[in-house]
Amino acid sequence: MSNHIPPAGESASRLRFYGDEFVFDVVSGMFFRLNPAASYMLRAIDSGASPSELPQLLVQRYGLDNATATRDAQLFINNLAAMEPLDRLFDAKAGKS
Repeated sequence: MSNHIPPAGESASRLRFYGDEFVFDVVSGMFFRLNPAASYMLRAIDSGASPSELPQLLVQRYGLDNATATRDAQLFINNLAAMEPLDRLFDAKAGKS
């Protein structure tokens, strides 16, 4: 995976990002509000990053220590997996492998 995370409006997937706070899922028709770090991680997943790559991306972008980045990424993944319909992003990424 490259380290290029597309900015708002440059995704070719089912998600449309509006700044660092809002994402629209074109499949479900739902809007979600995110904090900037969550938006960054969701863009990374949408661009092909695996969940296991998220901690390193957080370290690079925000200068976090590994333990904090790992915890934050895991909390994000857990929250994302609990959200319907965004949990299907994991299924779509698994199907590409």
